[in-house]
Amino acid sequence: MNCMVVIIFAINFCVHNAIESQEDNVSLAATAQTDDQRNLDTFGGTAHWSTDSVDVSCTTIDDVTAARRSLCPAQCHCSPLSGQEVWTKLIVDCSGAEFNHSTSSQLSQDLTNLLSRCVSELTELMISNTPLTSVPENICRLSKIRSLHLDSNHLSSLPGNCFTRMQNLTSFQANYNRLTSLQVS
Repeated sequence: MNCMVVIIFAINFCVHNAIESQEDNVSLAATAQTDDQRNLDTFGGTAHWSTDSVDVSCTTIDDVTAARRSLCPAQCHCSPLSGQEVWTKLIVDCSGAEFNHSTSSQLSQDLTNLLSRCVSELTELMISNTPLTSVPENICRLSKIRSLHLDSNHLSSLPGNCFTRMQNLTSFQANYNRLTSLQVS
């Protein structure tokens, strides 16, 4: 009888530890997913976690909206965040924000991250009222972009040959910047 109690206790102990271990693994995976959310990387409209641990598809408006909400630069407003326009239009407006050297550098990195996620269908992009002196290189990779408006920034240059890679670009504005020339070929 005592042997039977010990065996039952041992089995319960092992099962309890196995369940607890599995719960810890699930908790760690969820934590890793949350921690790596900013490392989301997009390729061809499908987003992949750079850790290769979890794949997340940008196949719905909610996916794109979630990416924009989490990646929009802190002092800026990103829109639209609902409706069909979410697929094709992105406005980043930083009016009213105060930037210093540190926050300007962070803004550039934040825009690079934002423009790397869920943007494969983007046809209209507007970035305005920032201290940026150059635009992120990944703007040039937006192959479907038709309208690019970069008004009221401090741009002094654009990435080289940027326009040659934008085969669908029909409208470009960069008013109120410091541009002195554009390289188009």
